[in-house]
Amino acid sequence: MGIVFSALKTCYNFYTSAKEPVLKLIDPVFHHHKIKIYAMDLRNTELPLEERAKAALYIGLLAYTGGVGAGNISTQYIQDMVDILIMPDTSTKVRILVLKGLSSVCYINPVNQNEAKAHHLPEIMLSYLEEDEDSAEADPDVVLVKFWVCYLMTVVCCNNMSYIRLFHEIGGQTLEKRLEYLSNMEWFGWPQNYATLMYIFMGYPSPEAYK
Repeated sequence: MGIVFSALKTCYNFYTSAKEPVLKLIDPVFHHHKIKIYAMDLRNTELPLEERAKAALYIGLLAYTGGVGAGNISTQYIQDMVDILIMPDTSTKVRILVLKGLSSVCYINPVNQNEAKAHHLPEIMLSYLEEDEDSAEADPDVVLVKFWVCYLMTVVCCNNMSYIRLFHEIGGQTLEKRLEYLSNMEWFGWPQNYATLMYIFMGYPSPEAYK
């Protein structure tokens, strides 16, 4: 019996020593910890841009699901997300990932909405809408980027009148025409036609008004 117990003890010691070390949290709240971990990737300029954009998406999801505290922590990373959007020659995939992240970070969060506005997000969104999707050089997914821009626009405008006023000031008639054009596209797979919704938010007259 002594031999058996000795063998069992040896096996026990082996498996217990092989256990993975306990995860050390850099924040006691798990959502906050994960946001800070992904923020390291977001700010790591040595990583591929797509990996950084994925980190922006995950930060957004954690901010959306983690309550007020998680939303407040995500505020400090909004500029990093916006900075990716203005980088030259970013792929449509990268743009969409970051737009998704910003949509979640800004959802029903006026503080984050205003932080994004301070970093010129409205101007960036308008510049995306003005890109020519019919040019020979255009990415075939550029329309999908514009769909996500429309969604993000509704997110920041639904409870923030300052955005609507700003879009009127800087968008002018061009924004009205772009939204009308996009609203006539097929939004298959989306819960709503967000170009139409944004058109309504802006208070533009219905097309019948011109007849």
